[in-house]
Amino acid sequence: MKNFAVILAGGIGQRMGESLPKQFIKLSGCPIIILTIRRILSVLEFDKIIIVIHPDWKQYLQNQIEEYQISTEKIIIISGGKERLDSIKNSLKQIMLISNSPDDIVVICDAVRPFVSKEILQNSIKMSRSHGACVCALPAIDTMLYVENNIITSVPLRKNIFHGQAPDSFQVSILNEALNSLTEDEKKIITGTAQICVLKHIPVYTIPGDIKNIKITTPDDIKIAENILQMGENK
Repeated sequence: MKNFAVILAGGIGQRMGESLPKQFIKLSGCPIIILTIRRILSVLEFDKIIIVIHPDWKQYLQNQIEEYQISTEKIIIISGGKERLDSIKNSLKQIMLISNSPDDIVVICDAVRPFVSKEILQNSIKMSRSHGACVCALPAIDTMLYVENNIITSVPLRKNIFHGQAPDSFQVSILNEALNSLTEDEKKIITGTAQICVLKHIPVYTIPGDIKNIKITTPDDIKIAENILQMGENK
Protein backbone atom coordinates (compact mmCIF):
# COMPACT_ATOMS: atom_id res chain seq x y z
CA MET A 1 0.00 0.00 0.00
CA LYS A 2 1.24 3.46 -0.88
CA ASN A 3 0.45 7.08 -0.07
CA PHE A 4 0.15 9.55 -2.92
CA ALA A 5 -0.12 13.34 -2.85
CA VAL A 6 -1.78 15.02 -5.81
CA ILE A 7 -1.19 18.74 -6.35
CA LEU A 8 -3.84 20.28 -8.59
CA ALA A 9 -2.13 23.10 -10.49
CA GLY A 10 -4.14 23.25 -13.69
CA GLY A 11 -5.73 26.66 -13.14
CA ILE A 12 -4.75 29.78 -15.05
CA GLY A 13 -5.69 32.21 -12.27
CA GLN A 14 -7.96 34.62 -14.15
CA ARG A 15 -9.24 36.18 -10.93
CA MET A 16 -5.70 37.23 -10.02
CA GLY A 17 -5.38 39.48 -13.06
CA GLU A 18 -1.83 38.34 -13.78
CA SER A 19 -0.15 36.99 -16.91
CA LEU A 20 1.22 34.07 -14.89
CA PRO A 21 -1.10 31.41 -13.44
CA LYS A 22 -1.57 32.16 -9.75
CA GLN A 23 0.47 29.14 -8.61
CA PHE A 24 3.60 30.75 -10.09
CA ILE A 25 3.16 34.15 -8.45
CA LYS A 26 5.92 34.75 -5.91
CA LEU A 27 5.57 35.15 -2.17
CA SER A 28 8.67 36.72 -0.63
CA GLY A 29 10.61 35.75 -3.74
CA CYS A 30 9.42 32.16 -4.05
CA PRO A 31 6.64 30.81 -6.33
CA ILE A 32 3.55 29.69 -4.44
CA ILE A 33 3.68 26.21 -5.96
CA ILE A 34 7.29 25.73 -4.86
CA LEU A 35 6.29 26.55 -1.27
CA THR A 36 3.48 23.99 -1.54
CA ILE A 37 5.74 21.30 -3.02
CA ARG A 38 8.32 21.82 -0.28
CA ARG A 39 5.65 21.45 2.39
CA ILE A 40 4.34 18.20 0.90
CA LEU A 41 7.84 16.81 0.38
CA SER A 42 8.45 17.28 4.11
CA VAL A 43 5.91 14.51 4.78
CA LEU A 44 8.01 11.39 4.41
CA GLU A 45 4.94 9.16 4.37
CA PHE A 46 4.26 10.17 0.76
CA ASP A 47 5.66 7.67 -1.75
CA LYS A 48 4.97 9.84 -4.80
CA ILE A 49 3.80 13.39 -5.48
CA ILE A 50 1.81 13.86 -8.68
CA ILE A 51 1.53 17.41 -9.96
CA VAL A 52 -1.31 17.99 -12.43
CA ILE A 53 -0.68 21.03 -14.63
CA HIS A 54 -2.00 22.59 -17.83
CA PRO A 55 0.18 21.21 -20.67
CA ASP A 56 1.16 24.74 -21.76
CA TRP A 57 2.83 25.29 -18.36
CA LYS A 58 4.45 21.90 -17.85
CA GLN A 59 7.90 22.96 -19.03
CA TYR A 60 7.69 26.19 -17.02
CA LEU A 61 6.99 24.15 -13.89
CA GLN A 62 9.89 21.83 -14.63
CA ASN A 63 12.17 24.85 -14.99
CA GLN A 64 10.95 26.26 -11.67
CA ILE A 65 11.55 22.96 -9.90
CA GLU A 66 15.09 22.91 -11.26
CA GLU A 67 15.72 26.58 -10.41
CA TYR A 68 14.63 26.13 -6.80
CA GLN A 69 16.54 22.87 -6.45
CA ILE A 70 13.57 20.69 -5.62
CA SER A 71 14.34 16.98 -5.43
CA THR A 72 12.50 15.21 -8.24
CA GLU A 73 12.90 11.67 -6.90
CA LYS A 74 9.25 11.48 -5.80
CA ILE A 75 7.72 13.95 -8.28
CA ILE A 76 5.69 13.05 -11.36
CA ILE A 77 4.31 15.85 -13.55
CA ILE A 78 1.26 15.07 -15.70
CA SER A 79 -1.14 17.07 -17.85
CA GLY A 80 -4.47 18.16 -16.45
CA GLY A 81 -7.83 17.84 -18.14
CA LYS A 82 -10.36 20.39 -19.31
CA GLU A 83 -12.11 20.51 -15.92
CA ARG A 84 -11.02 19.82 -12.32
CA LEU A 85 -12.75 16.44 -12.37
CA ASP A 86 -10.82 15.50 -15.51
CA SER A 87 -7.55 16.40 -13.79
CA ILE A 88 -8.47 14.25 -10.81
CA LYS A 89 -9.25 11.36 -13.16
CA ASN A 90 -5.86 11.79 -14.84
CA SER A 91 -4.12 11.67 -11.48
CA LEU A 92 -5.97 8.49 -10.46
CA LYS A 93 -5.00 6.83 -13.74
CA GLN A 94 -1.37 7.70 -13.03
CA ILE A 95 -1.61 6.29 -9.51
CA MET A 96 -3.06 3.03 -10.78
CA LEU A 97 -0.18 2.68 -13.24
CA ILE A 98 2.18 2.74 -10.27
CA SER A 99 0.16 0.73 -7.77
CA ASN A 100 -3.28 -0.83 -7.75
CA SER A 101 -3.71 -1.76 -4.12
CA PRO A 102 -7.17 -1.19 -2.58
CA ASP A 103 -5.34 0.27 0.43
CA ASP A 104 -3.57 3.04 -1.52
CA ILE A 105 -4.28 6.56 -0.25
CA VAL A 106 -4.53 9.78 -2.27
CA VAL A 107 -4.30 13.19 -0.61
CA ILE A 108 -5.50 15.88 -3.01
CA CYS A 109 -4.01 19.31 -2.42
CA ASP A 110 -4.41 22.72 -4.04
CA ALA A 111 -1.21 24.18 -5.52
CA VAL A 112 -2.21 27.51 -4.02
CA ARG A 113 -2.43 26.40 -0.38
CA PRO A 114 1.25 26.89 0.53
CA PHE A 115 0.66 26.86 4.29
CA VAL A 116 -0.95 23.44 4.63
CA SER A 117 0.69 22.01 7.72
CA LYS A 118 2.64 18.80 8.04
CA GLU A 119 0.22 17.78 10.80
CA ILE A 120 -2.80 18.23 8.52
CA LEU A 121 -1.17 16.17 5.78
CA GLN A 122 -0.23 13.36 8.16
CA ASN A 123 -3.68 13.37 9.78
CA SER A 124 -5.24 13.21 6.30
CA ILE A 125 -3.32 10.02 5.53
CA LYS A 126 -4.28 8.43 8.86
CA MET A 127 -7.96 9.36 8.74
CA SER A 128 -8.53 8.30 5.13
CA ARG A 129 -6.74 5.02 5.76
CA SER A 130 -8.97 4.23 8.75
CA HIS A 131 -12.27 5.72 7.49
CA GLY A 132 -12.04 5.81 3.69
CA ALA A 133 -12.51 9.54 3.07
CA CYS A 134 -11.83 12.78 4.91
CA VAL A 135 -11.49 16.51 4.42
CA CYS A 136 -9.81 19.29 6.35
CA ALA A 137 -12.36 21.73 7.85
CA LEU A 138 -12.69 24.64 10.26
CA PRO A 139 -15.73 25.35 12.48
CA ALA A 140 -17.68 28.43 11.40
CA ILE A 141 -17.21 31.41 13.70
CA ASP A 142 -19.81 33.78 12.28
CA THR A 143 -23.55 33.18 12.22
CA MET A 144 -24.34 31.58 8.85
CA LEU A 145 -27.40 32.54 6.82
CA TYR A 146 -29.29 30.69 4.11
CA VAL A 147 -30.48 33.29 1.62
CA GLU A 148 -32.79 33.08 -1.38
CA ASN A 149 -33.63 36.13 -3.51
CA ASN A 150 -31.89 38.39 -1.01
CA ILE A 151 -34.08 37.12 1.86
CA ILE A 152 -32.91 35.01 4.80
CA THR A 153 -34.90 31.79 4.76
CA SER A 154 -33.14 30.00 7.61
CA VAL A 155 -30.25 30.26 10.08
CA PRO A 156 -28.42 26.94 10.33
CA LEU A 157 -27.06 25.81 13.69
CA ARG A 158 -23.52 27.15 13.76
CA LYS A 159 -22.19 24.06 15.55
CA ASN A 160 -23.01 22.04 12.43
CA ILE A 161 -21.41 24.45 9.93
CA PHE A 162 -17.76 24.17 8.87
CA HIS A 163 -15.56 25.89 6.33
CA GLY A 164 -14.16 23.27 3.98
CA GLN A 165 -10.44 23.55 3.33
CA ALA A 166 -8.06 21.10 1.67
CA PRO A 167 -6.62 18.53 1.36
CA ASP A 168 -9.37 16.08 0.52
CA SER A 169 -8.15 12.52 1.11
CA PHE A 170 -9.42 9.10 0.12
CA GLN A 171 -8.71 5.48 -0.38
CA VAL A 172 -8.01 5.48 -4.12
CA SER A 173 -10.54 2.74 -4.86
CA ILE A 174 -13.34 4.65 -3.10
CA LEU A 175 -12.69 7.92 -4.92
CA ASN A 176 -12.26 6.23 -8.30
CA GLU A 177 -15.55 4.34 -8.02
CA ALA A 178 -17.44 7.44 -6.86
CA LEU A 179 -15.93 9.60 -9.59
CA ASN A 180 -16.79 7.14 -12.34
CA SER A 181 -20.40 6.90 -11.15
CA LEU A 182 -21.15 10.65 -11.30
CA THR A 183 -24.00 11.64 -13.58
CA GLU A 184 -23.64 14.62 -15.92
CA ASP A 185 -25.96 16.66 -13.69
CA GLU A 186 -23.89 15.80 -10.61
CA LYS A 187 -20.68 16.84 -12.35
CA LYS A 188 -22.12 20.32 -12.90
CA ILE A 189 -22.57 21.03 -9.19
CA ILE A 190 -19.21 19.74 -7.91
CA THR A 191 -17.23 22.50 -6.17
CA GLY A 192 -14.94 20.38 -3.99
CA THR A 193 -13.41 16.93 -4.25
CA ALA A 194 -15.02 15.58 -1.06
CA GLN A 195 -18.42 16.45 -2.57
CA ILE A 196 -17.94 13.58 -5.03
CA CYS A 197 -18.25 11.12 -2.16
CA VAL A 198 -20.98 13.08 -0.39
CA LEU A 199 -23.16 12.90 -3.51
CA LYS A 200 -22.69 9.11 -3.50
CA HIS A 201 -23.61 8.84 0.20
CA ILE A 202 -20.08 7.79 1.16
CA PRO A 203 -19.21 9.05 4.67
CA VAL A 204 -16.59 11.80 4.60
CA TYR A 205 -14.97 12.47 7.96
CA THR A 206 -13.35 15.75 9.00
CA ILE A 207 -9.97 16.56 10.49
CA PRO A 208 -9.13 19.92 12.12
CA GLY A 209 -8.10 22.64 9.70
CA ASP A 210 -5.88 25.64 10.29
CA ILE A 211 -6.73 29.33 9.88
CA LYS A 212 -3.42 29.81 8.05
CA ASN A 213 -4.27 27.13 5.51
CA ILE A 214 -5.65 29.69 3.06
CA LYS A 215 -6.30 29.22 -0.65
CA ILE A 216 -4.71 32.03 -2.63
CA THR A 217 -7.13 33.15 -5.34
CA THR A 218 -7.25 36.97 -5.26
CA PRO A 219 -4.75 39.86 -4.92
CA ASP A 220 -5.97 40.39 -1.33
CA ASP A 221 -5.03 36.78 -0.55
CA ILE A 222 -1.46 37.57 -1.63
CA LYS A 223 -1.30 40.31 1.01
CA ILE A 224 -2.60 37.93 3.67
CA ALA A 225 -0.10 35.27 2.61
CA GLU A 226 2.79 37.73 2.81
CA ASN A 227 1.69 38.59 6.36
CA ILE A 228 1.61 34.91 7.28
CA LEU A 229 5.17 34.54 5.99
CA GLN A 230 6.33 37.59 7.93
CA MET A 231 4.76 36.27 11.14
CA GLY A 232 6.31 32.86 10.66
CA GLU A 233 4.36 30.18 8.78
CA ASN A 234 2.82 27.17 10.49
CA LYS A 235 4.77 23.94 10.81
